[in-house]
Amino acid sequence: MNPNLEMQVNKTNAGLWTVTYGRKEAPLDIQEAAFAANGLSLVSPAQDAFLRVKENQGIFKPYSRTRADVFYDDRNNQVIIVPGGAISRLVGTANLVDAHRQGREYVIPKNQRDLVYAMVDEMLKNGIAFTAPDGKTQVQTSEFGRNDLTSMLFSDKSLGIEAPEYGDWLQSQGKNVNTFFMDRNDYSRAQKAPYLNKLRVHGPDIDFVVDGDDRDLDDDSGAFGVRFEKTAEGGPKK
Repeated sequence: MNPNLEMQVNKTNAGLWTVTYGRKEAPLDIQEAAFAANGLSLVSPAQDAFLRVKENQGIFKPYSRTRADVFYDDRNNQVIIVPGGAISRLVGTANLVDAHRQGREYVIPKNQRDLVYAMVDEMLKNGIAFTAPDGKTQVQTSEFGRNDLTSMLFSDKSLGIEAPEYGDWLQSQGKNVNTFFMDRNDYSRAQKAPYLNKLRVHGPDIDFVVDGDDRDLDDDSGAFGVRFEKTAEGGPKK
């Protein structure tokens, strides 16, 4: 059976941008295929933050998977976030989904590990990827401007969004704490191999949570796909 790629696509204005968007509830690989078929890409954490702050209809409050990868590096037991999803593109999202369908982590195949390690090291060196604490971490939203993890996740110079602005907005919504959930070191060490997950963003309608520790990419959880187009004063840029 062919997967159902149909979805409703809408437009909204956010700051100086016209945003084409859609939301689909499906396994991650089907979500990505549906977004691509409509010229959209899975939302990034920073784009999600920008849209929550700038789009005044509250469309983007619900939970969403994001394009960011969470890489559990067995060489040094570090949790590494790769915002653009370069590793999952390399290994194939369908393979992550299939592993989760079997109730296990997606372990990077041995024949791809050297390439993945090299990619991760280069991205860390260039400030594209960054490390995250293991386990549960709480950050006050008032500290977003002074916290490296939130600054890396929720800032995007091309959109004009900085993490402190997002933190201020969350406080205006009555959310004073951001909670991160990643696998604990004792769990990731027990896997005895590098493995991959995806980052998800919750809230702020219930609690504001960012997690990279659940094996749920095979279920019908929701995600946003987006496309940003810069608008000039008075209308779309031609």
